[in-house]
Amino acid sequence: MAAGLVVEGGRAALTVRAVADAAGHSTTVVSHYFADVDELLYETYQIAVHRSRKRIQEVLDADPADIAGLADAVLPLDSTRKADWRIWLAFWGEALGNPSLAAEQRARARHTAERFAGCLQLLVERGAVASDVDLVATANRMVALVLGIAAEATFDPKRWTAPVQRAAFRAELDAIGLAR
Repeated sequence: MAAGLVVEGGRAALTVRAVADAAGHSTTVVSHYFADVDELLYETYQIAVHRSRKRIQEVLDADPADIAGLADAVLPLDSTRKADWRIWLAFWGEALGNPSLAAEQRARARHTAERFAGCLQLLVERGAVASDVDLVATANRMVALVLGIAAEATFDPKRWTAPVQRAAFRAELDAIGLAR
């Protein structure tokens, strides 16, 4: 319920009263489980993170070097991933003024970059990417690209359709000479 509120109305829509109303309970019941709205937002964020991790793991279990699949697992290509991005963007807004939420976001972004770097390393080992490619810099650039594409797609979904998102990411793969 909390996730739906954030998806539909952004962070401002997430209140103890709104969650209680959506759940058909009193605010006392909601307050019993969540100390404050920050905790409620964090738990909502974790739901989106869990869904994303599951998609990523499915891709990497099938092929640990599937860097395009890794991007697809994260980009807002369908309704679930679009909802996840709306939650993440709301979380980021709160993280700007909350050091513990900001630390969580930094750790998540670094972990994502490590996943991209891991895919790139395997692609180098397979001979699909040149061995002189700076893996860390390229992975960081890919994460920034995914974040930018996702933000654009969240705010301008008619322009940033799934095929456009994929094409933008794949242009980066072409730029590093990834053999298809």
